Amino acid sequence: MSDLKSQVVNYTKHLGFDLVRIADASPLEDAGTRLAKQLEAGFHSPLTKHSPKERTTPTLLLPGAKSVIMVGMAYSVELDHAPDRIPGDQTPRGLLSRYAWGQDYHRIMGPRLRELAAYLNVLAPDTTSRVMVDSGPLAEKAMAYRAGLGVYGWNSCIITRKWGSWVFLGAIVTDLALEHDSFHGGTCQECGRCIKACPTGAIVAPYVIDASRCLSQITQTRGIMPTEFRQALGTRLFGCDTCQAVCPHNEPNTIIYGNHGEFRPHPFIGPTPPLEMVVTMDNPTFKSTFAQTAAGWRGRKVLQRNAVINLGNTGQPTAIPLLVKALRDPTEPVQTAAIWALGEIGMANNENVKRETQKILLDAKTRITSGSLHQEILFSLDRINN
Repeated sequence: MSDLKSQVVNYTKHLGFDLVRIADASPLEDAGTRLAKQLEAGFHSPLTKHSPKERTTPTLLLPGAKSVIMVGMAYSVELDHAPDRIPGDQTPRGLLSRYAWGQDYHRIMGPRLRELAAYLNVLAPDTTSRVMVDSGPLAEKAMAYRAGLGVYGWNSCIITRKWGSWVFLGAIVTDLALEHDSFHGGTCQECGRCIKACPTGAIVAPYVIDASRCLSQITQTRGIMPTEFRQALGTRLFGCDTCQAVCPHNEPNTIIYGNHGEFRPHPFIGPTPPLEMVVTMDNPTFKSTFAQTAAGWRGRKVLQRNAVINLGNTGQPTAIPLLVKALRDPTEPVQTAAIWALGEIGMANNENVKRETQKILLDAKTRITSGSLHQEILFSLDRINN
């Protein structure tokens, strides 16, 4: 290892990153072709706005780019009990994806990567670098694979040797010429568990994800949640870990946990926040809790819409008063969710509950003027009656 590279690697580890590898900045041609084919097939994430060429050509992101420093930070943490099972607790709760348990990783990794970029400039004045943490155009997983951080799983996650796929990725594209790490290809165990477990069939083939069907993306997408995904959502409040949870590379006896306290569950909301708290929280409460995590970036109303659907999926009549409040929410996505959830609870319970939910929906129909909400009410009433 050259002295310059050694200094960069040591400083990166000093900043707290668990993994660091350096790749050359030539175009990721195979990844570009793959992304273009997926785009043609309609498997395009609504959260990704850049073209395949932009995402796979570092010199378009930074003219004169010579190297890409890829880093990884493990976010898995060990809990005293399973995250979705608090002993003796009957409170209806939503399940947060592990990456959203603790502090927002953008705020943890971004400043450290910027500090690393400043260090590059100390080592080699006039160096220009561009930092990205899951928010820039670069296809980070493809570059992480080239750099040797890990291998692809069939669910398209990068799987590392020590921490499985519970790893955040970050990148620095730089015009500093650094010694590149050797490429080491490989695959996951190819067991297919992730494909079988996906609740919406979003993993349409090995390494191919239909983002429009991925619950992790759906929980982040604003607006009215499509009807076909509401039951599949279950009690997932934000994100979905199903394909990673079943992966043999992530089994507790095969990985080590990260040691970053920043990613431990938020002390007030934990990994499974009470749904009542989410549905009723005001903006100051949101800002002091979820806004500090990766679950907050899409805003309070997205979480409240999801929580209302979660309540419907519990089937518990005790949720009805909360759903009545949600019916008066000023936003149509939350109202729609409440109408659907009342229908679910009405269907799942006895005649008294059926009549109660029917009355609530009929009363709502008399005061709601939106045609689309009327259709939702009729749909829920029909489900309750049948």
